[in-house]
Amino acid sequence: MLALSEWQFLLSLTTGVETRKGRLMKLLYTDMSQDLTEILTEQATSYAQKGKRVFYIAPNALSFEKERKVLEYLPQSASFEITVTRFTQMARYFILNTSNPKTQLDDTAGLAMIFYKVLSHMGDDELKVYGRLRKDSNFINQLVDLYKELQQANMTVLDLQHLDQAEKQENLVRIFSAAQDLLLAGDFDNQSKLSAFFKEIASGHLDKALSNTVLVIDGFTRFSAEEEALVTLLNDKCHQIVIGTYASQKAYRANFVYGNVYQASVDFLRTLAQTYKVTPDYVTTDKEGNPSFARISRLLESRHDFSTVDEQLTAQDKQALQVWEVVNQKEEVAQVAKSIRQLLADGKRYKDILVLLGDEESYKLQVGQIFRKFDIPYYFGKEETMSSHPLVQFVDSLERIKRYNYRAEDLLNLVKSGLYGGFAQEDLDLFEYYVNFADIKGRHKFLSDFTANSRDKYDLDQLNTLRSQLVEPLDKLLNSRKQKGSSLLKKLVVFLEAVQVPSQMASLTAKASEAEKEQNEQVWKAFTQLLEQVETIFGEETLSVDDFLSILRSGMLACDYRTVPATVDVVNVKKYDLIQPHSAPYVFALGMTQSHFPKVGQNKSLLSDEERSRINEATDEHRSLDIVTQSNSQRGHFVAMSLFNAASEQLVLSQPQILNETQDDMSVYLKELLDLGLPLVEKGRNRFEAKGDQIGNYKDLLSTVIALNSSHLDADLDKETQTFWSVAVRYLRKRLDKDQVLIPNVIDDVTTTKVDDQVMQLVFPGEEPLKLSASALTTFYNNQYLYFLRYVLGLEELESIHPDARHHGTYLHRVFERVMGDSSSENFDDKLEKTIAQTNQEQPFELLYTEDQESRLSRQILEDIARSTASVLRDNAAVKVEREEAKFDLLLANSIKITGIIDRVDRLTDGALGVVDYKSGKNVFDIQKFYNGLSPQLVTYLEALRQTYKVDADQLFGAMYLHMQDPQLNLAQFGLDKLAAQAHKELTYKGLFVASETEHLAGGNYDLQKTVTYDKEDLETLLDYNIKLFTSAAEVIRSGNFAVNPYTEDGKSVQGDQIKAITHFEADRHMGQARKLLRLPSRGKKEAYLELMAKDEDDNEMQVAETIVPFPVTDQAVTADNKDQEDNHVD
Repeated sequence: MLALSEWQFLLSLTTGVETRKGRLMKLLYTDMSQDLTEILTEQATSYAQKGKRVFYIAPNALSFEKERKVLEYLPQSASFEITVTRFTQMARYFILNTSNPKTQLDDTAGLAMIFYKVLSHMGDDELKVYGRLRKDSNFINQLVDLYKELQQANMTVLDLQHLDQAEKQENLVRIFSAAQDLLLAGDFDNQSKLSAFFKEIASGHLDKALSNTVLVIDGFTRFSAEEEALVTLLNDKCHQIVIGTYASQKAYRANFVYGNVYQASVDFLRTLAQTYKVTPDYVTTDKEGNPSFARISRLLESRHDFSTVDEQLTAQDKQALQVWEVVNQKEEVAQVAKSIRQLLADGKRYKDILVLLGDEESYKLQVGQIFRKFDIPYYFGKEETMSSHPLVQFVDSLERIKRYNYRAEDLLNLVKSGLYGGFAQEDLDLFEYYVNFADIKGRHKFLSDFTANSRDKYDLDQLNTLRSQLVEPLDKLLNSRKQKGSSLLKKLVVFLEAVQVPSQMASLTAKASEAEKEQNEQVWKAFTQLLEQVETIFGEETLSVDDFLSILRSGMLACDYRTVPATVDVVNVKKYDLIQPHSAPYVFALGMTQSHFPKVGQNKSLLSDEERSRINEATDEHRSLDIVTQSNSQRGHFVAMSLFNAASEQLVLSQPQILNETQDDMSVYLKELLDLGLPLVEKGRNRFEAKGDQIGNYKDLLSTVIALNSSHLDADLDKETQTFWSVAVRYLRKRLDKDQVLIPNVIDDVTTTKVDDQVMQLVFPGEEPLKLSASALTTFYNNQYLYFLRYVLGLEELESIHPDARHHGTYLHRVFERVMGDSSSENFDDKLEKTIAQTNQEQPFELLYTEDQESRLSRQILEDIARSTASVLRDNAAVKVEREEAKFDLLLANSIKITGIIDRVDRLTDGALGVVDYKSGKNVFDIQKFYNGLSPQLVTYLEALRQTYKVDADQLFGAMYLHMQDPQLNLAQFGLDKLAAQAHKELTYKGLFVASETEHLAGGNYDLQKTVTYDKEDLETLLDYNIKLFTSAAEVIRSGNFAVNPYTEDGKSVQGDQIKAITHFEADRHMGQARKLLRLPSRGKKEAYLELMAKDEDDNEMQVAETIVPFPVTDQAVTADNKDQEDNHVD
């Protein structure tokens, strides 16, 4: 950065018209209906033909497109005489051979390191305002941006006067001064390219070369202070400078231009005219542009300058400029893609088409996917960040592991980056699964042997070997002490070799496409250059590993790919605010909503707008900072006018109703166009309309035809042909996936296909009975597809070492099993405490409930629940515990095997048997749910008692739930006198009871309401209907057809598990597929359901096999299915 005195001296050389050597500057302007680039190219050609060296200057973001367009207009003989470039690159053509002994710095990553180093030597007390942000990468990036901005403004940090806080000014001066000292001490090249060029010109060394040089400047409506100073100097040295811009004659001649659509360019012209004492010339060509866009431009200009124009839009105008409205972004991009395919069918070329985006980030992914689907080659005219590349993710994860002390997700991201060693994917999946199960986090746990297990499910020896191979090389690097940057670089290189990063990158590149190979090369080059910069700046600096990795991460995240289109014949895609008039024959602008058109510039720098304004007032006219928010209106108007004249044949402005998943309003500019008389065209409402312009390409056509006719295809094909096509489609889908082409799902219902017979035979062998349980049956009637996932595919929820509802239920079951099985004469309370202590010491409870403070708190709560609920279990003279944890195995009709575990079997003094099921949640027997298949557990257990003990229904007294809880009661609601009674009421057995046995239960803790008592015939009906529920489910399961049919109680909302992540079931769209439960009025509900069940039995005779495998009264038990055992302990 030049010192203030240097700039003032150099600028003094440029003042005074009397020193002029060149001619007067030439200022040109024309209407947007004319092609300014063509006009300026003719000017450039005329100078080139006279032997002058011509530089055609364009803004940085437009130089590539401008070069292509200029070359199209140039006669072949002049193409080598004219150089299309930008100000920053022009210097290279004059000072390329000038030796520069200074060390070169990357203008972003290198400067960021300089500021990082400076801030690391400052304490919080030295920086009262920014002390806490010293290591914040965003703050460092803001410093880099401000440093560059000061260069562009011809300022130094000493110009930062009149800030809001004196401490802020002091902090910035301290930081920038230290950075300047460091740059000078290290002999780093700290000048911008323009300031170096400026200095060389001012020295007089380039006078001879510049005297034969002509500058043609196109595409600007303002210069930065640095550019303005350079133009001022070049105007004295060059043979000629020609500057052109767009403006109407009416706008330039107007006395008042505020709010005019051409205000930005008119202000630019008038400033140049006044500075250089020249009169701008209005120029035209013989070639008239599209009259439709010219007419629309004149009408819009008149709306903003409050004049009148006697013109009306024609039918041709309405065809040339169209305003589309589409429901969402995906449909919007698809409609544009179809239109592009139609243009191709009409003989147009890809290069004739330009796609502009209102919000580039939100459209980028969808444009890529949909354009690939429609076989449309495209080029994003923007540098793309490298942040998603595996190597950048590797560096990012490395830094995060150190910063967050081996956080699990960071370490897993590192090893799964594809660059960490040659580990098999299966090993990495196993490692990830175990880390999530055992909740491994923190350096200590990753460096210690893995010991936690779940029923010996994990091979700990294999896992610990894998852990050592993964973690030990990493820890050697991350556990390094503070040392010189050069030493840490050596350790990093050793680490990268140890985990095979170079070879993995080579392997990744070998398998990549040409485009991916180029990206890999760029990333590797950026990485090695970054290491070189670190060596240069921090080689002798003492660094901690944290700071070292933070520097690497910040540097890599700031890198971008530099891409060029593989061929000229592509559809160009870019941000709309970079648009120039006459850019392409056909232009589609997407996302033109109120939020993005016009774009509102925001100040995100360290200096506020007010501070910038005060600084500008205090400095001379040659030096100034941009105030973005002050020029929003005029910049927005000029961009809009440029956009409305961007096409030569047809312009489409499209706005989605939903953008970024939120509703957005129409842009004010689109509303103006509609006010002028343009119609609003609704696109994509009828997804399957048979119009020619709705056909995209063969893939889109094929998928649409299949979608419309899929229901009829199978009917016309025999089984062999269906099999062939199913295999062919799977193969094609894999091939298309490689090309990232999606086969669209245009069917709006959620359908499933029959499970293959071989799979069904493997899971449910036909020669064996179908295994079911009460919980499996409940799952089936909840949603058939949920049953398929759990019991056919065998999907399980991710296990965790931390206790959850399943573990809590198992713990309480174990406590009650022990205490009820203790027949000693010891006091009940003492037995309970002894049982709790013994259970706490059992595996896996000891491991589960001592892992951390949260687990220990869970155990304490469970102990309180056990003590509270145990009051119900005290000795009851009317009831004897017959058996606990009784496993049963029933065979129905020789085809269904029902398994389960009964928590407790009780016997009354009259010999009647009953069932108790412990629940950690609140459960009651609901006959409506039972009728609909959602509550079969208690009745299934009664069936097990009836058939095992060979007893009739009148020898059963009931089946009930015991809610294991520590009642929490509202003192204000019940009062002290009623608390005990209410607590007792909460701790009661709830379920279904046989009416004839209620007199034996009256003195106990049983809820004996009329709605839950049943006589012998009613109980027989429940038992028979329960068998029907099992056999009906078994029939569907055997068929292999599992519908996505979560149940609904009211037909308006869905209560069953929808499994949305897998099925994409949406209640509002797919309610017709839900299974609606039969609901009867509350009055007489029990009797009505029993009547329905009895009728079903009369209509469908059910035969129950006499061959029953009873659960034994001895200690020997039939082995039950492990999954069903777990399910019966889960609430």
